[in-house]
Amino acid sequence: MKNNLSQSPGGTQTVKVSVLVPVFNGAKFLKECLESILGQDYPFLEILLADDGSTDGSISVLEDYAARDPRIRWWRNPQNLGLAENWNGLLQAARGEYVKFVFQDDKLVSAAALTQMAQRLEAHPEVALVGSASYIIDAKSRMLELRNYFKAGVHDGLQLMVRCLEQPGNLIGEPSVVMFRRTLARQGFDRQLQQSLDLDMWFQLLEQGQFAYVAEPLCAFRQHAAQQTQVNLTSGAAANDDVILFSRWLARPWLAKIMTRRMNFALAHALRRQRNPAARILGGELHEKMGAGWYAAFWLLRKICRPVEKLKRKLKLKLWRSTRGLILKDIVKT
Repeated sequence: MKNNLSQSPGGTQTVKVSVLVPVFNGAKFLKECLESILGQDYPFLEILLADDGSTDGSISVLEDYAARDPRIRWWRNPQNLGLAENWNGLLQAARGEYVKFVFQDDKLVSAAALTQMAQRLEAHPEVALVGSASYIIDAKSRMLELRNYFKAGVHDGLQLMVRCLEQPGNLIGEPSVVMFRRTLARQGFDRQLQQSLDLDMWFQLLEQGQFAYVAEPLCAFRQHAAQQTQVNLTSGAAANDDVILFSRWLARPWLAKIMTRRMNFALAHALRRQRNPAARILGGELHEKMGAGWYAAFWLLRKICRPVEKLKRKLKLKLWRSTRGLILKDIVKT
């Protein structure tokens, strides 16, 4: 694919991609994250980092890297803003046409990651969001799993939203594994949400355009005990996320028109299993809308198919790991 990104009339490189790194007590993995960004072959970028009140060695890392590379700009928030507001602060400061978040725990695994994603946005004006295959890695940067849920190419944005709601889940991935058009993200991330604020943003973008997918792994998402996802699950901070997210998007008239029984069942089943009273009420409403007969049919289908699907995923993962010499018992010890 031809790279038609250009220079400004004065001959200086224009910023096309803003790489955004939210930081909070991320010293352990921050260097690895920044090295993966600085190793990119894409020339037209800026790197913005916002520290949200770190008390570890993150500031020293930021000062060190900013002194090495003029493309890096960083600041420390006057007070802890929290997840969504720190992301939004970076988004508002970005100058690039395209935005690429890379979280402090994560990294880019291909030197051409930014180039490949930016090229998709350049070649397809109708595309609002670009994603890629990705690795899950552990605290020692060992690859645990390859995630590759789509075929390469351009996909219908609204149909992809339906597919996510039929799971229900975020098949697109975390902010570290996507790139998007900044002008389409003006609404920002919703501070009401603690865990699903990224999926809500992807839905905002996909409501406005299409989704392009790169089947090659370009990024790695790190799993470890101290990551925000685990903190949210343990603390219950995201208890209201599903109710807020599902209610918001089910209220869209266009989605109501194309809602499938599979989506209705998936959402009703997920909500009714939660302890949150509001989730159970919404789940009950969806169950009633679907009808007891259809709900029972889909419940039985799930009961039959789920063990088979889990076995297939387990065997596929075991085969993938065996081809790379990964021994499961060694990974579990970390």
